[in-house]
Amino acid sequence: MDIKWNEDVKAKYEEITDSLPQFHRTIAKQLVKEKAEELARQRDSQNVELDDLVAAFAQEVPPAFKDMMKKLLAKHGIDYLKYIKE
Repeated sequence: MDIKWNEDVKAKYEEITDSLPQFHRTIAKQLVKEKAEELARQRDSQNVELDDLVAAFAQEVPPAFKDMMKKLLAKHGIDYLKYIKE
């Protein structure tokens, strides 16, 4: 199944990952992209939506960087708690 990205979600993904330090950026882009697409497939969807993206960040970001991730999501207008229960 070919997975497509909602344009707004793809823009958020790019904005957030581009704001990461270079060392983390490359690996985060790959891992988050793969996980978001996997989550879309699990929903039997051909489109990555915002909930997939947020869940992918939550699942792929190491615990030591969770606070930074939450701040980045908030900075980009995403209410983390709307998508992920802690």
